[in-house]
Amino acid sequence: MGLQKRRPCGAVADVNELEYISALHQTGKDELREDGSIQACDIVAFLMSRHGIKVAEEEVEEKIICTFGQQCTGVDRMQHDNHSGTSTTQSNIDRQLVTSTRGCLDLIQILALLLIPLLLKATQTLDQAQQESNTNRRELGTCLHSQKGDSRWPDADIVENVLRMMLHDATGDATLRPLTKELLRQILCFYGEAEASNNEQLLEAMLLAATSQASTDIEGEPILLNQHSFAHGLTHDVQHYNIEFENSVTTNFQDVFLGEEEALKKGNSVTTVRTFSSIDYTADTFRSKSFVVLLWVVWILTYFSYLHSENILLTLSKLQCDQMNFGCVLAQGILDWLIIMVRLSVLGSIFIITASSGNVSNANPFLTVVGICAILLFNVLPFFFEVSAGVVTTEKSTEGIRPVLYYLTVICGFILLIDPVMNTIQRLLPKSSLLVFVKKHMDNTRLEAEVKRAASFKLNRLVRNAYDVHKVAEQDGGIAQGLETRYGIAMLAFAKVSDQKEELDGFKQTWSRIWSRALFNDEGIWLTTHVLSGNLAQVIVCVLLAALFPTVYSSELFQQGLDYLDKLVPGNSQRWRLVLPLFFGLVCGELTIISIISKYIPSSVNTVIQFRSGGFESLKGSSFLKLRYALDNSSLLFGSIFWGTFYTSVIMGFFFMALLGIILWPDFAQLIGILFAQIIGICLTVMLKWIVLRGYRKVNQQGYYRKSVAFSNVVNIILESWNLALGIGYMVIRGLFFLLAATMFIGRVDVPFLSQDACFAGPVELDSFPLMFRKDLLLHDAHRHPYIERLGVMYMLKLRHDDFGNKAGTYWRLLFIYALLPWMRKYRRNDESLVISEFKFAANRIWTGRMPAESEQSDESSGQAAGVPTELEMLRAENTYLRKVLFEQGKRSHLTSSCPQDPTCSGVLHSLQTSMNTV
Repeated sequence: MGLQKRRPCGAVADVNELEYISALHQTGKDELREDGSIQACDIVAFLMSRHGIKVAEEEVEEKIICTFGQQCTGVDRMQHDNHSGTSTTQSNIDRQLVTSTRGCLDLIQILALLLIPLLLKATQTLDQAQQESNTNRRELGTCLHSQKGDSRWPDADIVENVLRMMLHDATGDATLRPLTKELLRQILCFYGEAEASNNEQLLEAMLLAATSQASTDIEGEPILLNQHSFAHGLTHDVQHYNIEFENSVTTNFQDVFLGEEEALKKGNSVTTVRTFSSIDYTADTFRSKSFVVLLWVVWILTYFSYLHSENILLTLSKLQCDQMNFGCVLAQGILDWLIIMVRLSVLGSIFIITASSGNVSNANPFLTVVGICAILLFNVLPFFFEVSAGVVTTEKSTEGIRPVLYYLTVICGFILLIDPVMNTIQRLLPKSSLLVFVKKHMDNTRLEAEVKRAASFKLNRLVRNAYDVHKVAEQDGGIAQGLETRYGIAMLAFAKVSDQKEELDGFKQTWSRIWSRALFNDEGIWLTTHVLSGNLAQVIVCVLLAALFPTVYSSELFQQGLDYLDKLVPGNSQRWRLVLPLFFGLVCGELTIISIISKYIPSSVNTVIQFRSGGFESLKGSSFLKLRYALDNSSLLFGSIFWGTFYTSVIMGFFFMALLGIILWPDFAQLIGILFAQIIGICLTVMLKWIVLRGYRKVNQQGYYRKSVAFSNVVNIILESWNLALGIGYMVIRGLFFLLAATMFIGRVDVPFLSQDACFAGPVELDSFPLMFRKDLLLHDAHRHPYIERLGVMYMLKLRHDDFGNKAGTYWRLLFIYALLPWMRKYRRNDESLVISEFKFAANRIWTGRMPAESEQSDESSGQAAGVPTELEMLRAENTYLRKVLFEQGKRSHLTSSCPQDPTCSGVLHSLQTSMNTV
């Protein structure tokens, strides 16, 4: 599963991303629900893991599932919903629709939750337009035009356009008409919500929701189902969501539970548990990511500076036995690694936990002081004081690169101190001070605010992509002739654009979007702590490799080589023959590190985008389940990135140093000359072959076919005989390239080096690190994806406010999605497993709407004149016949009983059967 250069785009990519977040959100171990539904246990697990909120499944089932989802039983509740004109009728409906044993949110209901902020913005635009006087129309038009171009604000006419789509499909034309129960029943029935269309109390509540703030120009005239009543029906129950959340530099939890507005101080409270957020590297709920990234690099430097040397513990661990005895050597090896494990685990945990203790929002000043003391004790003071204890020693050594390690450790320690010191100072300053403002925008809160804005951008793009599909459908001309429903031709148009792909951002484009922060504000990419820490550690490797140059140069072996060269040609120094390869190897090693460093973050970004857009399989892919197991293996990444880069740079540097050294060494001059002559000869011969074959292919080959068969056969014999000798060189070059590529990929744990066919030796996976890398990316996306973050806000708002959301609003939003995104219909999970949209009808058309009267009359007259059923009547009859066969056997009988039958189909079934028999 290597990185691909192309990915799905448009509406198809949006659907794939919804499937992807469902696959992340689900908590099943052995399988995933391919319909994308979310259950109460999934919501409970997310709220605990992401926000530390402890809530019972029963409460989630009662409050969230039964309001925004379906199939709730055993939950006897009364929802006191008097918000925005909603009466106790809604509570009765919420109880009445409790009909099954287990609840869920299907994927279309999840999308309805995600679209709430967008619908609120669209409603706000319409309300502003309605309140403006006629004298301000010109000014308003300018305002709406600017909003229409805003990437995070919906188009001003989106509600009206979707409403006309809905009316066109359900009634036969897009003319506005009075809002009545019959009209709602007809719309619900058209979109397959037959059970809801048969529920009188739900219809009553939907009417009340849409008309509670409506008014008429002429007294006594009925209220129309127009864009204003439709918008109010979509949003009347979700007013607790404040669209200004997206513009505030706050966390989602603060938006819901710690808001300063009076409205947010009312409502329920939730139970939270202590999560040690300062060391939460899964959800990244600490205050400063830059502090954590530098902290782990400081820990590496501290360990190799002061904790890795010989000390009393290592001395005591030496076994007094014969080193030639294998049992003794084995015991010594086990004991040594146990000592390393204990030393790293105990000391590392103490340092990381204490140093991070103040890295939380609104931390206790005492904890911040503890963190400062830990950094001083482990990193700064050892540089100035020399002590020797049983576990650590700060006695300095001048051998090798140790002096560089000491200076790097103390410099990074001082840089690390900046964050807790600034955090302490800004707590003493007023909130309006510049330092407080700057510090706030440097913390993790800013990154979370960017994710909030990214959710708005992505969902607005989703709506516009869907509308683009309808534009493609309009270009086909079916709607203009009144022969098809928008629902049907939009499905056909969606099929046409389903294969569209676009190029992934390249190296430069990715870094450009990171620099401009477009990846964070638009796509909501969350760079993981492991990747960033590993990237910074690679920079340290780059510095340490440079420090190796004087160490190698001053080594005894290298000096002996220089002395030999000095004696070789007296009076003419030949030292350059050894110094130049050393410098060349150092440069190659450094370039290798820089290449790896620059590719990790773009690789992470492209991998996440591929998963989100459907380039890599998720919900319906069998391999995705492997990415949900043993997630703790992601803890291997930091060390693997550090050591992999170190090994790669050293090996590549040594290889090129040795290669150039052999070429320049005087004793190999004659042999190198012969070798170069052979290489030049082979290259010229291969070039001649390429020129001749290029002309031959142009003259004699046409695709897979030959123009002159005999000539082609003779050429093939010549080539196969010649290649018998050339194959020797080809295989040597192939092996050399494989070795170089394998060496380069030691430090690239982000992408697979081996293919799927070569990655397994029996049941053993030879390279599992790319799998761990992807697990880490998915683990963070399961907590930080913009859609999942927005779902978390909706969950928390419902837990906070009992009157947030109701069934009437949920069904209004479902109708909005049915009309705008009809391809989402297949994810609707009703009580029965049989879904009508999975069946194919003649000519791929589903004639469930009411046709225009003029078209019906002309078809009827033509059919009567011919004495046989028309094509339209046959399609309708086939539809009715299949409904009867499928649904009258008790599986979905409520559909046929609640949906009004089309009178034009009466008597056609017999004619259809007769005509089919004659054929």
